[in-house]
Amino acid sequence: QVSHPVVGAGVGDHSVFKKDPWGRLRRTTIWGLKLLYSGQEKAPQAGQDLRELHRNIKGTDDKGRRYFALDPEAYAWVHMTTYYTMVTTQRMFGEKPFTAQQEQQLYDEWVQQGRVLGIRDTDMPQTLDAFWAYFSDMVENRLEQSDTGRYLLDVALTTAKKPPQLRFLPDSIWKFFYGSMGDWAKLNTVATLPEGLRTKYHLSWDSKRQKRFDRMRKIVKASLAITPKKLRYLPPAYEALKKPYSHAA
Repeated sequence: QVSHPVVGAGVGDHSVFKKDPWGRLRRTTIWGLKLLYSGQEKAPQAGQDLRELHRNIKGTDDKGRRYFALDPEAYAWVHMTTYYTMVTTQRMFGEKPFTAQQEQQLYDEWVQQGRVLGIRDTDMPQTLDAFWAYFSDMVENRLEQSDTGRYLLDVALTTAKKPPQLRFLPDSIWKFFYGSMGDWAKLNTVATLPEGLRTKYHLSWDSKRQKRFDRMRKIVKASLAITPKKLRYLPPAYEALKKPYSHAA
């Protein structure tokens, strides 16, 4: 997401992700759950509130380009990348990839979710084939290496501060634990990036890294297979699983 010049500049200048990464993650998760699981009455209001939060995020980047968080292309890009993330995550870590029908259904639902966010249909590809053409074009011709993206790869994944809830944990234990997890997180991030974006960030990928990623991926898949759904899913998602599905919703 932050490899889009508008998003990278906005996050770099206005977000507190460096000072308060865990708080930023918690707030982002809360917003996501509101938008997905608040229902037809509350979700649209959450979408409007989120747009209002971004309305005053604007400025000029280090290349002299003016940016605005509600720039239609950038705002849509943040949302549309999540479809790539969901499909890729399922393919890499799920028990089995989505079927073609499931991918299509998920995409239709994600376009509808974009409307909840206030994104116009003209700013979102309306078919799955059009999405993949759009995604490839954005990676090739619009994305770039950003300072924010570089920071996330080189610093945030491996040296994050302790969450406030773990303030009593000795620093040495936290550094060992998060250093190991951060190393896996960076490997996972690089593995799942589009190849064109890897190239723009000068991230090498070889058979040794691929084999290591495959080993870790198998461990994750095996662990998920034996983890009860109540523990695998956040509470709103788990509750939604127990309700009858309505495509019209």
